Amino acid sequence: MASRSYRLKTKEAPAEGVRRIALGRTEKALERLDEIEADEFAVAIHGARKDLKKLRGVLRLVRDELGRKTFKAENRRYRDAGRLLSGSRDAEVKLETLLRLRHRFGDLPEDTAGRWEGMLEAERDELAAAVRDETEGQIAQAIDAIKAGQAAIGQWPLRTDSWALVGPGLAKSYHGGREAMKRVSASPSAENVHQWRKRAKDLWHQLRIVQDAWPALLGETVDQLHELTDLLGDHHDLAVLAEDLDARAGLGDRSAFERAIEKRQDELLDAALAIGRRMYAEKPKAFRRRIERYWLAWREA
Repeated sequence: MASRSYRLKTKEAPAEGVRRIALGRTEKALERLDEIEADEFAVAIHGARKDLKKLRGVLRLVRDELGRKTFKAENRRYRDAGRLLSGSRDAEVKLETLLRLRHRFGDLPEDTAGRWEGMLEAERDELAAAVRDETEGQIAQAIDAIKAGQAAIGQWPLRTDSWALVGPGLAKSYHGGREAMKRVSASPSAENVHQWRKRAKDLWHQLRIVQDAWPALLGETVDQLHELTDLLGDHHDLAVLAEDLDARAGLGDRSAFERAIEKRQDELLDAALAIGRRMYAEKPKAFRRRIERYWLAWREA
């Protein structure tokens, strides 16, 4: 069986490596979705969705080489497959976020917190049961789409076996994240933070692919980007929880929860911006030239 490592290897042709990585994600997703056990349903679905997001990161890395038409078709394929697997994840995340908030802020009103937690648990369980009962067909559709995608990967028009295959995609992801961070600094809306997270995830996935060009240095950058995306993800989860709170009837006094959510979001954003300013300190052209130097030295070694 071919390696599923989410990294290009020193001695493999880059185009061949990109196809290997993409196929590895499809194989992993299909394994997770094959004969899902009832008690592992949520874990399997969540894992498959993560595999598809990594695969879309590969697509964005080589989008210039693929061409606009092929990129859009392939990206849509895996985006739609992921949506078929969305299930009850939002309900689970809201419950987990509330539990973390209660743990961090121990002085939140117990009666309101308990009532809210009970509502979320009931909705989570109801949705999970509905998903298992009603989405068997959707899972089958996702599997069919992923299998069709496997056949298409071999036909991806990847003709360049040099830095030009991955350089443009890395540069675009870096530039997109840098600009998204600037927008957050100017206007830290939930939507702006969410967009920054998506762009930071693109770069995180893609730098993992070329990490062996300089494992020690790029490995640390990858770890920092992972921490950044976790912070921004927690901020987004709190924004979703705040929307739920705003729409939730029968909870009583909610002001303490609103203050706690806002305070925690401020803490998360301060930490994220501190990392982001280091991660995006270079101008995009300088970043691209630096990673290219690592790449050339690695490939020529």
